[in-house]
Amino acid sequence: MKFSLITLGCKVNQSESDTIENALTSAGHEVIPLSPETDVCIVNTCTVTARSDYESRQYIRRALKSGARVVATGCYSQLFRNEILKISPLVRVIDNDKKTSIISEFCNNIESSSFNVGTTRSRAFVKIQDGCNFGCSYCSIPMARGKSRSRDPGEILDEILALEAGGYREIVLTGIHIGLYGHDLRPATDLAALARRVIEESGMARIRLSSLEINEISGELLDLLGHERICRHLHIPLQSGDDAILARMNRSYTTARYAERMEEIAGRVPGISIGTDVITGFPGEDEKSFRNTLSFIESMPFSYLHVFPYSVRKNTAAAGMDGQVDRATKKRRASALREVSRRKREKYMEGLVGRTLDVIVEDRLEGGGYSSTAGNYMKVTIDAERLIPGSLVYTAITAMSGDTLRGIPVNSLQPADFICVHRKYLYGHGKE
Repeated sequence: MKFSLITLGCKVNQSESDTIENALTSAGHEVIPLSPETDVCIVNTCTVTARSDYESRQYIRRALKSGARVVATGCYSQLFRNEILKISPLVRVIDNDKKTSIISEFCNNIESSSFNVGTTRSRAFVKIQDGCNFGCSYCSIPMARGKSRSRDPGEILDEILALEAGGYREIVLTGIHIGLYGHDLRPATDLAALARRVIEESGMARIRLSSLEINEISGELLDLLGHERICRHLHIPLQSGDDAILARMNRSYTTARYAERMEEIAGRVPGISIGTDVITGFPGEDEKSFRNTLSFIESMPFSYLHVFPYSVRKNTAAAGMDGQVDRATKKRRASALREVSRRKREKYMEGLVGRTLDVIVEDRLEGGGYSSTAGNYMKVTIDAERLIPGSLVYTAITAMSGDTLRGIPVNSLQPADFICVHRKYLYGHGKE
């Protein structure tokens, strides 16, 4: 059959969609963009914001309009099955925990574990756990995903070895709450032990950790971030820089605790890129608490922000709180935060000019050169004639161009240029 796969939301959804896509194509089915030729369209939905809900519904409607048989799965369909069936009772809704049944249905009941390679992307997302034990007052994901459940480390390693054999040079260890990894296994383990095992038992060139909570970044993890195969990049959600708002959000830290840990991380891992999530317009956020957030973020060594205007999620504690903020105010505050993000990214990038970064080549650009992503998560345009997509290339950064760095492969430098570049810190390897 010809099938289309539309994925919204997080890296966990992307990982699950990759597994479905690889299994179906390995079984002889053809993946195509959504069109009148599509036999089956799988929509992997998201419910993290009201916009995600809207996009999930729109893609389902678009798929139905194409004439395809439509399968909906993911977090939005898990929580709002009836809303989807109102669009059309012909949509087949599959629960999150039965998502891989899509594979057995179209692949003669073959299990999904054999299918984890074959996409054209330069990095692979490896799901290590699902679910969340936290109760943030704004979040509906625990209702859609359930309690934290960890995958067996041996199973994860087998998947990584298959990806390595398939030519991937970077993996992202991802999950809904990866800081909880291994706590439910017997014997219990943790994320640091898993990462160490991946380093020791695979040859994967680059290993990236997805989002981690500030209280879950252990000393062992910080030690591992000094390893040349672990990306010097962390994404550490903040959500608010005001203690009263953090308490209303039911977050598990204060700004003082967050700042203390950030200082330790930046001190122990020089040059690390740290991103964060910020919610603005949360119920009760007045101008004073917003200014506190702005001031706190300015003081932190972030290299970028992901900014989210607060979105009411049904059946969450925050939905019934007083002090709801109007849309115009949320929009204004989000704009101010995005300007802070722009400045912080620019400052961080300026410090990279003249340094050498490890980058994974992605796509050939129409105007020449290649798009790529560095270990520190910065986007880099490599000025080169011939590179192999998916390969790891050490690149001397020569300039900034908007929100992208530019550089040339180290092996294309002339000797004098090479000496000039390497007088500066060889980023990520601790050498002069």
